[in-house]
Amino acid sequence: MNRRTLFIILGLFVLGAGWLLFRPDKLFVNKTVNETLPAQTVTATNMPQILLAGRFHGVAHETKGTTTVYRLADGKRVLRFAGFETSNGPDVQVYLGMASDANDSATVTNAGFFSLGPIKGNRGDQNYELPADLDLAKFHSVTVWCRRFGVNFATAPLKQASEGSEAMQATSASSAPTVLSAGRFHGVAHESKGVATVYQLSDGKRIIRLTEFETSNGPELQLYMVAATDTKDSETVKKVGFVTLGALKGNKGDQNYELPAHLDLAKYQSATVWCRRFGVNFATAPLVQQ
Repeated sequence: MNRRTLFIILGLFVLGAGWLLFRPDKLFVNKTVNETLPAQTVTATNMPQILLAGRFHGVAHETKGTTTVYRLADGKRVLRFAGFETSNGPDVQVYLGMASDANDSATVTNAGFFSLGPIKGNRGDQNYELPADLDLAKFHSVTVWCRRFGVNFATAPLKQASEGSEAMQATSASSAPTVLSAGRFHGVAHESKGVATVYQLSDGKRIIRLTEFETSNGPELQLYMVAATDTKDSETVKKVGFVTLGALKGNKGDQNYELPAHLDLAKYQSATVWCRRFGVNFATAPLVQQ
C-alpha cells in the first residue's frame, strides 16, 4: 500500500469518525413531534392538575415554548412541552434540574439533575412520564441538554401552580384537553364495562376515548355515535340513526377514536359497540354533557 492510498484511507476514517461524533446533519434536519396530553380523565372535575409550569429561554440555542408538569387522573405525572422549538443536535436529552434556573451549562452540572431520556423531537408538543418515586420538591427547572458536548441548549424555570405565572395560564388554556361529555358503558347483548369520554383537544379536534373498557369479542365490531340519549336494544340504534367511527380497535383496553368535524354532539348523545355482522348492540354508553 503506497503512502497516498494510506492517507486517503486515514482521511476517510477521520471524516467518518468526525461525522459520527458531530452529526452535522442534525443541524439541518428537524424532528417534529405532535403528542396530545394523555386523556385519562372522566369528568370535568377530574381534569389533569397543573403542578408546575415554566417558559423556555434559549441558552446555547434560541428556543421557545412552555413546559408543564401535570398530575393525571390515574395519579401519574407527566412533563409536557407545548409550542416547543429548539435546534436539533446529537444526543440531546431532557433534564430536570435542581437549580432554579440556568443561563449557562456549568450551573446545570454543578446543581445536579435527573435525566428523563432523549428528547423526542426538537419541535412540537411532547410528553415525558415522570417516575413515581421522583421528588419534585428537589427540581426547579427543565433543561434541554446536549450530552455529546455538555451544552445547555435551553432552560425553563418551573413555578408552582399557586403562583399563577404567565406560562401556567398559557399551558392551562391551550394544552389541556376539555371534557365535553362522558358516560359509563352498560351491557346490552353482552356484559361490558368502562367509560367513554369525549374530549376537545387544543388543536380543535375532538376524540372519544374508551378507558378501562372491556366487552365480548365478535365479528365486525364497530363503534357508533348514536342519535339517542341511550339504547338498551338493537332496534333503537337502527331506528334513530348513527354515525360509524370505524372498526373497534379492541374488545379490551384504552383506545381513542377521532370524531368527524361536522358531528353534532347535541344530536349524537351515546356511544354504542355494534356487531355489524349480526346487527346486534353489544353495549352502549349514554354521554352526559359536562
